[in-house]
Amino acid sequence: MKARAIVLGLFVLCVSAYSTDFKGIRPHSNRADYSVTCFTEDIGVGATLVHPDEVRRLFGSEIDQSYIVVEVGFYSKNRSVFEVRHADFRLRNRPSRTLMQPADPRVILSTLPRRIEALVEKTLPEAPTSQALAGYLFFPITDPSASFYELDYTGYGAWLTLPLKP
Repeated sequence: MKARAIVLGLFVLCVSAYSTDFKGIRPHSNRADYSVTCFTEDIGVGATLVHPDEVRRLFGSEIDQSYIVVEVGFYSKNRSVFEVRHADFRLRNRPSRTLMQPADPRVILSTLPRRIEALVEKTLPEAPTSQALAGYLFFPITDPSASFYELDYTGYGAWLTLPLKP
């Protein structure tokens, strides 16, 4: 019985050490600080395409070579609660119109040769909120020559398209 309790305790410790509870980053104090911001009556969504040099600095070359990273910030205009979900986003390659869904950060982590803590800490949290919230989304690179993208957001009753400039 005692051995079983020790094994269970070690399992819980290992699981908590490798938790994928995404924390996000501090939102910009002004939503206009993002490259582009769109609004509905209830929310504002800001986005910036993260430069590859910055992606390498934050997450390493494994992420830079395989993913397009977008910083996203949410702002509630009337303090009502809204749900933030990765599934509400699509990244469109403007010339080809190819749509990409954000990669599941847990899957990204499972394919990397080493664990990147910043990936866990800085991914856009999926949570109901009435406060400003920000983080990164990771989209797989499907066309390495593409440089112009649009970020579509279709959550909370909205359909917003944010043109992202390199």
